[in-house]
Amino acid sequence: MSARPYIGRALRLLGNHKLLTTLVMLLSLLVTLFPFIVSVAFSGIFQILGPQAGPKPPGASGTSAPGTGGSLWDLSAPLFGKTDTSWLADYGLSWIATPLTLKTVLIVWASALVLSQILGFVRAYVVAHLEERLLTGLRQEIYDHLQSLSLDFFTGGQTGALMQRVLSEAAGVQRLLTQALIYPAVDFIVLIIVLVYLFALSWQMTLVSFVLAPAVILMFKYTSGKMQQAARGMAMSGRELGAELEETISGMADIQIFNAQAKRSERFREASKNAAKHSVGMMAWMGFSNSGAQIFIALSTAIVLVVGIIYHPQFGLTLAAVIAFVQMTPQMFGVVQRFIATYTMYNSLVPNVVSTYELLDTKPTVKEKPGAKDIGEVHGDISFEKVVFGYSPMQKVLDEMSFNIKEGETVSFVGPIGCGKSTIMNLLLRFLDPEAGRITLEGKDITDATLNSLRKQVSKLSQFPFFLKTTIRDNIRLSKSDATDAEIEEACELAHIHDIIVDPKRMPKGYDTVVDTQVPSGGQKRLIALARCLLRRPEVLLLDEPTENLDADQRNRLIQVIREYAQGPNRRTCLVISHDLNFVAAVSDRIIVLNQGRVADEGTHDELVKKEGLYKTLYELKNVDPALLRTRTGNGGTGGGPPAGAKMRGMPPPGMAMPR
Repeated sequence: MSARPYIGRALRLLGNHKLLTTLVMLLSLLVTLFPFIVSVAFSGIFQILGPQAGPKPPGASGTSAPGTGGSLWDLSAPLFGKTDTSWLADYGLSWIATPLTLKTVLIVWASALVLSQILGFVRAYVVAHLEERLLTGLRQEIYDHLQSLSLDFFTGGQTGALMQRVLSEAAGVQRLLTQALIYPAVDFIVLIIVLVYLFALSWQMTLVSFVLAPAVILMFKYTSGKMQQAARGMAMSGRELGAELEETISGMADIQIFNAQAKRSERFREASKNAAKHSVGMMAWMGFSNSGAQIFIALSTAIVLVVGIIYHPQFGLTLAAVIAFVQMTPQMFGVVQRFIATYTMYNSLVPNVVSTYELLDTKPTVKEKPGAKDIGEVHGDISFEKVVFGYSPMQKVLDEMSFNIKEGETVSFVGPIGCGKSTIMNLLLRFLDPEAGRITLEGKDITDATLNSLRKQVSKLSQFPFFLKTTIRDNIRLSKSDATDAEIEEACELAHIHDIIVDPKRMPKGYDTVVDTQVPSGGQKRLIALARCLLRRPEVLLLDEPTENLDADQRNRLIQVIREYAQGPNRRTCLVISHDLNFVAAVSDRIIVLNQGRVADEGTHDELVKKEGLYKTLYELKNVDPALLRTRTGNGGTGGGPPAGAKMRGMPPPGMAMPR
């Protein structure tokens, strides 16, 4: 797809800051124009102080000199250094040839020099404000959009590469707008003004000043292509380097456990070398481009000087006008050089613009229907009706799965890894949508409800809870931003963690304890995360491997929480995923056994262990007789297994995977 639509959308960002954009363009116009005014004024000084340097234009009074009765400051000459200016009257421009005194010309020259510096500072300040607003606004738009995307967008992606897109590539969009679009527009206006002035002086000398322009353009075209390739390589290698760093930091524990530091260092070294190679290539081509430009500028200036000195009488120019051409030629080539450099920058930044707006154009796979309504009050009746779901056409996870859960039930899902337990929870939260079938809550299709109202009624304790690097209070308040301290403490009491938090021996700072650094216990963190879920008083509570990292006391607390929450005065529905089958037996009213994407069996723990089925097999695997696992030492055995001929209870049937 062409990048033009994306560039157009980026340009609309400037429309949000019209005043600043207009001010930047006006200041840039003045700052760019002043050096040319300085050159014209300097040529005027030369014209006045060197009246014998060439033919005098009509009206020049530069014949007086100090010591001959006239004041030096009263010497005058027109700034338009052409010998014949009578034609200007035909266009109503005779004022251009009005003689100016040396005093006036010096004031113009000095003022232009000073103002160019002052306005340059003001422009830098205003540009910084514009860039900050553009970048902040764009990053906020990307950040908000990321939070609206479905969970599958973040599954399997590289966090470092995504952060690179948000931080670096958004900055690339901002640079394109200010440096690759605004400045060239201003340079173009100034170049037109200067060319009109020079053509009015002498079209012949103007053409001479551009005699090497084709060679310059060809050189810039070649180098810009090379720099564009290097810029694309820099962007890609930068993403790869960020991804490597993010993977290493997030996986540091395992890397150190398996002594994989050397391998990771080698991978990072290769990624770093690749990034450096593209960066060096970019710098080399930029240096070649700049040096080549300076050579051509020097040659063009020399040609203008030689031709001007030899032919200025034929061209009807004063030597002062030749000086103006000599001074303006490098300045014009500087503008052309900026055009080419900007074109190169533009091409190097276009991929950033495309990448940014492709990200912004990414649509959530799960979205609300038009006219979705608040789901209203529900009480936890859940129904899956022939639900089909797969992460790919070849990976069918749920195959026409159906089951019903009543209000106030605590139901556990049990089965081998990959049988769809976590998928059920993600479907219920609408992190995913089924390919076929229907899911209802209190008889209402969840796809007809707004996501916000659905997730107020359904809350989940994740297997790996997320914590902000802040206090317990702020972490719990994440689920309800307007919660009072009293509500937070009540939620912690429901989660049976309040007494631990307020115990000065365990947590001296109480609710002001920072979770990430001052709560080392994984079990305590899990109970804090549970309190965060309970703060919203959801009608349906999902628990994914809730006993992980819990000691015996914390496990008992969790069992008590579930019983109280599900079976209290306001009966609520709890869904549990756990490989701890003793915990499952302790909390479940009913157990649904899953296998190969379908419901294989269901019932209470006592009912299921009496059947010859998958649940009994899984339960026995979790309760193998320790005597069978002891190393055999008698009868000359060498150890390493159960006694010869011993049969281990609970071995899985052929073809069935061992449970985790």
